[in-house]
Amino acid sequence: MKRNIGSIILAAAAAGFTAGFILEKQNKKRPLTPEKVLELVKKSLQNKLPVNGVWIFLSPHEVIRNDLKTYAYQGGLTVKKGEGVKHYDFVADAETGSLIDLKAQR
Repeated sequence: MKRNIGSIILAAAAAGFTAGFILEKQNKKRPLTPEKVLELVKKSLQNKLPVNGVWIFLSPHEVIRNDLKTYAYQGGLTVKKGEGVKHYDFVADAETGSLIDLKAQR
């Protein structure tokens, strides 16, 4: 009887470890929320541009840059310049929130 309990405990521990490992892998693959990406983009630009408005598409899309494929959010921001406002478009990595591209609109 003691041998069966030990086997059951060992099997339960192995199953728990395997489930935890699989969940950890799945969590790493999930993109950040659009709100988190906006927060990270604004933070990365706070010392360079006085951002006063932002928007973002709610779903990431596939982006290929320099032969590297990733998923990214696309959005925009506005910056007050003197009496006017300047508009920028950005692309930010969906997994890290890192700014991939920032272009001023014409």
